[in-house]
Amino acid sequence: MKLVPTRRTDYGIRALLFLAHRYPRPGKAGEIGEEMDIPIGFLHQVLQELQRSRLVISRPGRTGGYALARPPETVTIRAIVEALEGPLEAQECALRGGPCHWDNVCALHWVWSGAQHALIKALDSATLAQVAEDDRALSEGKKLVPTNSHRMAHPVKAAAPKSKKAASGRRSAG
Repeated sequence: MKLVPTRRTDYGIRALLFLAHRYPRPGKAGEIGEEMDIPIGFLHQVLQELQRSRLVISRPGRTGGYALARPPETVTIRAIVEALEGPLEAQECALRGGPCHWDNVCALHWVWSGAQHALIKALDSATLAQVAEDDRALSEGKKLVPTNSHRMAHPVKAAAPKSKKAASGRRSAG
């Protein structure tokens, strides 16, 4: 079982990282898509979802664009995931596939609900500001890549950024 964000959540987090790095200044969808390697059509869908969840605001006009609706320190990763995926609290039994009821509890309930609550707690305790700082530090080579990272399985020699685009965090945000 892979426990990774869906493409929608991946793109949403990338877009929010871009906006967190420039907070409070707005960014145009085209800039966000180009810098963070997000297809523009998909990006517009994701930004609309983030707007509906009040994580992002849009400003019309030449100097407008998209911006974080509030400081990145106040945006939890859980809020982002739930904005794009829905509630994390499972409504169905891990083994039986139907609704999870105490009168019909399965043997896996305690383990699975414990893992679910641990994930929710971790996502609740992490903020967009913390992730943006890690993104910046990784991009600048100031943060060690964890030994259990997928990057360690296929080490890539870090090269100096060739442009502002490469230095923006795009390389490490993913």
